[in-house]
Amino acid sequence: MRTVEKRLLWALALLLTLAGGASAQEPMLSIFKENYVAAGVPLNAKPDWDTNDASFQISVRFNAFPQFEGGKWDIFLGYSQLTVWDAFRPSNPFRSSIYAPGLYLYRPFGRDAYGVKSDLLIGAEHRSNGFASHDSRSLNFGFVAYTHRFGGCFTAQAAARFGVGSIGNDISLEMFDRYQGYLHFALCLHSRDRRFLASVSADPLFRGDIPANLGAELALRLSRTSDWFYLVARYHYGYDENQLDSATPGVFLKHMVRFGLAVQPSLLSHKLFF
Repeated sequence: MRTVEKRLLWALALLLTLAGGASAQEPMLSIFKENYVAAGVPLNAKPDWDTNDASFQISVRFNAFPQFEGGKWDIFLGYSQLTVWDAFRPSNPFRSSIYAPGLYLYRPFGRDAYGVKSDLLIGAEHRSNGFASHDSRSLNFGFVAYTHRFGGCFTAQAAARFGVGSIGNDISLEMFDRYQGYLHFALCLHSRDRRFLASVSADPLFRGDIPANLGAELALRLSRTSDWFYLVARYHYGYDENQLDSATPGVFLKHMVRFGLAVQPSLLSHKLFF
């Protein structure tokens, strides 16, 4: 395994060990989206050393504008990295990574005994695979995501995004049509204390051989006293884990079930965020 890969894994392990849910007074560096590491098997191929894999996501927010914290809007920078890892092959190579820095605005609307009732997340994000020349893939887009909690145990999210993508040096909407999608919908059923969460998501696609990228997760908090560390079972179907091969119908379609550990963000809207 390359040194850089080992460092990334150690960084993720340290984050899973030390990071907790956001406190009432946000630190400068905190959890943004869900952070997880999980390994599993495909449902559309014979499980073996070549088709089994692992994936992990590192996602943090940097509260660089503390003068806005506590007002109507929070403004922060975010960075996320999603990596698919051929952990069972010789030399354990990383198959693909998506690097996603962004600028975000967050506005809550109303609170009750269970926390924020609804909120709005607006942002501008860049997603790329880190390659150059004809292997380069990237997306640059803006989005609006609205999340609402119904009672204490059910949360729904809807989002819209639009921008431009690139394949090599060519600007193209194909990355949205085949890989990402312009819309995002998510639902989450959860216990009132958030010890158990069951979520599903769908990103409709407008070209290609599948109608949508789909995801689902079951998450169980390990301890009643610790409010952030979870066992997870994750399901993924679609092309959106690998930008380079996303437009290759059938060949690189991911249909995976994975099991692992996760750190959940304090806000469900950030967990459900695409």
